Amino acid sequence: MAMKTVRFDFENTRDLPVELELEPEGMPFTVQPGGRLDVFCEGPEEGELELARHPEGHVTLFAWSGASFRVMEGGKEVYASVSPAPGLPPGLSTKQFVETLFGSFEQRRAMRDEPKS
Repeated sequence: MAMKTVRFDFENTRDLPVELELEPEGMPFTVQPGGRLDVFCEGPEEGELELARHPEGHVTLFAWSGASFRVMEGGKEVYASVSPAPGLPPGLSTKQFVETLFGSFEQRRAMRDEPKS
């Protein structure tokens, strides 16, 4: 099976922290002003990386079936998916599947536990 890698370089040019979320695993990263993450998504050649932009500069990346993420910061790996994205029902994208199961970006964000002070 032929594989491909898609690279997504995310740089926060805003004055406030911005969130980058990887789906379907729901892995969030807070990128500070001036910060940068290099995201690699690798999987079967026939898939496509989906991108959703949200208010306040937040971004969600959706891996395709069989693909996994690797995140680099300053040349060091800071995250690697434990397993590839699962197969999907016919006709559904990863974005559609995640939003059907867990709701919109805003709803998923609201479900997270708030940090304890």
